[in-house]
Amino acid sequence: MNVLLLLAGCAGTPVQPAAEPVPPPVVATEGAVPTDQTTPTLLGDVQGISIEGNWTSAACGGRSYARNIRFESHQHYAAVDMVSPCPVGATCVWSGLTAFAGLWELQGKKLRVQEVGVPDTPGGPRPVFFEATADGKLVENGCFYEKGLTVPPGYSEASVLPDVPGA
Repeated sequence: MNVLLLLAGCAGTPVQPAAEPVPPPVVATEGAVPTDQTTPTLLGDVQGISIEGNWTSAACGGRSYARNIRFESHQHYAAVDMVSPCPVGATCVWSGLTAFAGLWELQGKKLRVQEVGVPDTPGGPRPVFFEATADGKLVENGCFYEKGLTVPPGYSEASVLPDVPGA
């Protein structure tokens, strides 16, 4: 006798489903811009990778949602986690977007970020170190980031653009 056992699990905050199927988020890439700057990596200095600007990462590891992060030249950064965006056509009490910000610095061949303030919003784990890869990406705790922004359906780039303090 064969027995089939199915298990299902849920995590996170439930949201009201949209009336129509929701298309996947759009990644608005900034494209690779040739630069004379170099970024230190475990492979040595890599020319053409600039840390400054917008970066995005899909759900990864202990994070079940996309994250946008922006690094500014004055060593400030900000991020927006799309924990549970309100679906198109639904009415939600909370937008499902959380933000955090802080300072960054190069420490050897790694980019270290330090969040400023007390995290009082859902989401996590928050980043601590980034490394640049030879192919122009950043990696943090096994999660890859590429230049650009993730924009959920029904949202604008402006609504998911990290607001960097002092910018």
